[in-house]
Amino acid sequence: MSGDPASWDQPPQETENTVSGPQDVFGGSSTHQPLSDMLQNHPLLADASSSTANSENVGETTAPTNQGGVIQMPTTTVSTDVNNPLLEPPTDLVQGASQAPTQEQIFRSGLTTRVIDKNIAASAGPVAGAAQVLQFSPGVNVNGYGNTGATKYTVSINGIGNGWSGFGGYTGGASIMMTLDGVPMNNVSTGLWQSPSVPIMMMISSTSVTYGPGTAVGRWYDNVGGQVEFTPIQPTEHYGADINMVYGSFSQKLLTADYRTGNINGWSTVISGGVGDGNNFRMSPDGFRSPSYQYAIYGKTIKNFNSGDISFGAWYANAGGYRPTILPVNANPYVTINGLNANQVPIPGIPYSEATSGFYSNLNYDVWRKFDKQSTQIAYAKQNIYLDEDKKTTLHNMLFYNASQRIHSRYYNFFQNAPNAFEYNNPSEWDFGDLVDLTRVLPYNTVDIGGYYISSTYNSRNAFYNPNYFLPGTNIPGGELTPNNFYRNNYWDQTDIAVYLQDTVQPITTFQIIPSIRYDVFRTAYSMNAQEYFPLAFQFNPSHNQGKLPNAIRHLSGVEPSILLNYEVTRWLALYGSYSETYETDTVGGGGGLFQKIPSSYYGLSLAQYAIGGFKTHFENMPGLNNMLFGANYFWLRFAEQAINMVNFVGQPITGLGTSIYQGADFFLDDNPFGTFHIFMNGAVENAVYKSYVVSPGTPQQVVYNGRHVPYVPSLMLTGGIFHTQQFGNVSLRLSRWFLFNGDQYVFNNQTGAPSRTTMPQYYTLNASINASVPLRFLDRERLFNFNLTLMNITDLRYNGYEFITSGGYYGTAGNPNVPIAYQAGYLLGYPGAPFTIYGSIGASF
Repeated sequence: MSGDPASWDQPPQETENTVSGPQDVFGGSSTHQPLSDMLQNHPLLADASSSTANSENVGETTAPTNQGGVIQMPTTTVSTDVNNPLLEPPTDLVQGASQAPTQEQIFRSGLTTRVIDKNIAASAGPVAGAAQVLQFSPGVNVNGYGNTGATKYTVSINGIGNGWSGFGGYTGGASIMMTLDGVPMNNVSTGLWQSPSVPIMMMISSTSVTYGPGTAVGRWYDNVGGQVEFTPIQPTEHYGADINMVYGSFSQKLLTADYRTGNINGWSTVISGGVGDGNNFRMSPDGFRSPSYQYAIYGKTIKNFNSGDISFGAWYANAGGYRPTILPVNANPYVTINGLNANQVPIPGIPYSEATSGFYSNLNYDVWRKFDKQSTQIAYAKQNIYLDEDKKTTLHNMLFYNASQRIHSRYYNFFQNAPNAFEYNNPSEWDFGDLVDLTRVLPYNTVDIGGYYISSTYNSRNAFYNPNYFLPGTNIPGGELTPNNFYRNNYWDQTDIAVYLQDTVQPITTFQIIPSIRYDVFRTAYSMNAQEYFPLAFQFNPSHNQGKLPNAIRHLSGVEPSILLNYEVTRWLALYGSYSETYETDTVGGGGGLFQKIPSSYYGLSLAQYAIGGFKTHFENMPGLNNMLFGANYFWLRFAEQAINMVNFVGQPITGLGTSIYQGADFFLDDNPFGTFHIFMNGAVENAVYKSYVVSPGTPQQVVYNGRHVPYVPSLMLTGGIFHTQQFGNVSLRLSRWFLFNGDQYVFNNQTGAPSRTTMPQYYTLNASINASVPLRFLDRERLFNFNLTLMNITDLRYNGYEFITSGGYYGTAGNPNVPIAYQAGYLLGYPGAPFTIYGSIGASF
């Protein structure tokens, strides 16, 4: 909103659309622009939008334009440092390039969407990966054991999670959809997303977080809690390049670079990459620092022509690191840094805990180590083709391939000479899919019809062994291919099919309604193939094969209705709301889990019913309210018919069935109040409980935990910061300060397999950075150099990001006759957050 204060409360005025000619899909005089929601949620339609306003025109608003067959609404910039391209991605994008929704599109949407641009993403630190950046969106909780993007994290949006499955107790632990340039990254069978698949955020232009299932057009197969889109650097009209080098605490190093060819005969290409390594902030008594590494490369090319555009893209990432063990919070005298001898007797030594061996301590390399790495390959092709001369009918298509391989290599000598001392877990997945959408623009509405087909194969190969043991009845020592302990080699072949019909209706400029209907089909085929990879173990050690049940096939389907509304009450105030339903299949893959030891009859569809209502305000060029976007909403989610299956550390499966209710409020704010100041804020308050939760249903061990709080849902979450840029001659100096706060949250009890009544304490971090952009002459041309210093957790606060109550299996105390009953189980384990860290970087733009 802008203009005289007397006009602020007036209703929006219908203005004549000045766009004319064949590029105007609504006709030369149309005033209807009903695509704002679709631009946010459709991975193809977003590609067809035009470029945003140039970041050099701070606060300038562009007129509505029509490029690529989709209306691009007026855009505003929220740049805080127009001279730093490392923090502001290029804005001269070619037609067909992907980009985040603008403030105006978010304002006019019936959804809650938070865009994390490069300025805000920098608050996660220069070596951060995809997961850490997400904590700057309302209600997002992030947990991990590392300090870079190389290692694994779990994230949750308003309590609904995804990520590394090693953090137990999350409801819907695979229920957020993750996409890269519109391509789905989640494992189709397990639903899980591995955060090291996007290990270097300097390669990402923007991150968009959409709350709830969203529209039928933009929904994939795991959208219960929402969808996160990571948009890499895009092809541009003009050539350019960037390079950046980082060095910081714990010997963290990172080198990134990108090159953009500009428009060459209608083709434009970008290539980007990065490589880095370093140590963890935890150290063992022997000096081992749990190192990690990451590297990635990406490329995309776009061709524009009169009838539309085509593009081809590819992404490769490889990242991994050693995982420190989870620490006892308080001393247990029977858990020492030396572990247990071969008779399960605790070896005398310093009790291993945050309180005794050190808050950031770790076990020695020869006592316990686990190396975990992830490799991801993505390739895709997109087409946006006009099917008529007036460009009112557009065919969108995306063909994609996604594959990943993981290796977990563990040595467990805490219990000396244990039969499962070594683990080699090397699962893999590969998916092929095609998404097709046909868009028809009519005078007062836009109709979409389409769907997708995905074929996926997932293998869950794993082996536990010890060369000091033999296969039963033989002299064959245990090994990766001849496991003397537990093993599995199971396949899940899954086919997901969805078809939808969506109508975006805008009878007047100020009102938009989007009803849609979608039909999903899921086919899951399980096959036990241990004999294929472990023939000797299958012959001589059949009792340890975790695939106990016969092959099985399940066919499931469901209908998903949704409706979104947005009403602009005035030029600066919009009311919005939505209701959506979506289904997702249960998670599979873990040893002794569904299909393997838990009957396939437990495998089904979880139903999510999501409702949201709120308001948004948007001001432009007003005193104190320049490019200001504020949104607040109430949300309600019923997550029903969940099969919460788990296997504890000693290999015993635990099955829980539950229905949970999440309700609360989110808000977000962006504003350039005056000059070159920019502020941002995110917040959430929430209460989440299990309406029903039953452990081991239908057995003598059945226990009911109805009414318990859902674990790992902070009661209050806040993030915020302020950026300020000042000019000193030719030097642009940018100061940034920001904070993160997590309120108390309930933890999971692994002993009972259910939520507990114990809570983790609240915590916060304070952070700051200073960045100088300096034009210098280099190689006979003036280049822009950037020097940055970032300080994280300035107060050096000691806190745990995650805790749970152990069953005692992790450290061998459960049922151990050498350990008193009072110390066998029920004690807290925790992962500490990173201490004070400092990073310096130098970059250049060409």
